[in-house]
Amino acid sequence: MKIYEHMEAHLGHITRGWGPPSGNAFGIEVSLFENIPEVGMNTFSTLGLSNHILAIGNKQVRQELLFGVSNTYPIDDVASFLITFAEGIAVGGRGLLRGEVIAEKPLIQDVMTTGVYASIPVLWPEELHVFEGSSPKTVFVWLLPICRAEIEVITAKGWNYFEDYLEDVEVDFWDLNRPSLF
Repeated sequence: MKIYEHMEAHLGHITRGWGPPSGNAFGIEVSLFENIPEVGMNTFSTLGLSNHILAIGNKQVRQELLFGVSNTYPIDDVASFLITFAEGIAVGGRGLLRGEVIAEKPLIQDVMTTGVYASIPVLWPEELHVFEGSSPKTVFVWLLPICRAEIEVITAKGWNYFEDYLEDVEVDFWDLNRPSLF
């Protein structure tokens, strides 16, 4: 089984794709799965980041990235963000750790979220989380959009605190303009 077949087996058919910018040597694409994990939501996934072996400490990994968002946001902008983000991972040669925060500018134009939090993709089928058809195995990482105040809390109190907090509150993870949890 190829990785895109693994993705389609657990997310449904790819409804649209974006290739790498011309002249780009990384070969990372983005795939769109509509109405996944629920109606009105879009799941975007990288396809090709796993062609790059990444380091986490002295361990080697392969990763693909998942990003979920309401279908009200411009899909081309979201795909562009994800390709650029994934290329940065490939250039750096270092995989994302659970609980890692990457803070930059707004993820796409005119939104409140300014960073992402690397997490287990708990809102997608568990069978999707790891693709065993590569060596090393490919792990899917959920990029959870977060706001500046959330970044500060995670930095100060740690990712365990943040994940415990998420279990106790209702969060619209798909809204890039949601109010901060803190």
